[in-house]
Amino acid sequence: MDDGRPAADEVYKHYRRLVGEPVPPALDVALCWTVVVPDAGAVPLTVEDIGTRLSGGAGHEVHEAAGLDVVDLPDYRLNPPPVAVDRAGSAIVLYGLDYLGVPPAVTRPLSTNARVYNAWWNVNSVNYLSLAVDGEVLLSIDGLFPGRPEDHPNLAWWPELTAISGFFLDYEDTAWIGRDDNWDWKAGFLTGIELATGVRLDRGWLNAEHPYLTFSGPVRH
Repeated sequence: MDDGRPAADEVYKHYRRLVGEPVPPALDVALCWTVVVPDAGAVPLTVEDIGTRLSGGAGHEVHEAAGLDVVDLPDYRLNPPPVAVDRAGSAIVLYGLDYLGVPPAVTRPLSTNARVYNAWWNVNSVNYLSLAVDGEVLLSIDGLFPGRPEDHPNLAWWPELTAISGFFLDYEDTAWIGRDDNWDWKAGFLTGIELATGVRLDRGWLNAEHPYLTFSGPVRH
């Protein structure tokens, strides 16, 4: 049945263009993009809820909407640096350039009564695409070494990834050489999140102002 969402190849083309655009923020260099989808019937999450879950009791502050410069060019005396947070329908999205969405210590509390889809990479192409559900990290995939579908026993939790042509390798990478086929794994990461959640990252979102969070100390859980 057609649910009105664009096809995987169309979504991938959108993100390949977005990641390749030579305008700030430079998404090809670094990104942390997280979509938190509450369980069916769960109380919708708020920005304040996200701050409480991320801070783990360390304390946080919700700031009024601002441009992404506050996140892209953060005050590194703050640990961790700020993260932009906003609503997207029933979901909550988080945007940053640091590791905030990656460690299990962060994604587990975020995923209480929810699913947390996270794409992260840094300037050195260290990267993870992860899914956490109800406090458990079920998938963590390296875009350069994605393996084959059968290498990921929990892939049934994220079936949309198998609809993305070229996401996984079609051979067993026993030598750990990684992919060299010019496939854009960064665009693939963002495609997988949109296909699963219906939430799109685009230039309009990047150019808009969003509330953001700062924290009283390092995030620990």
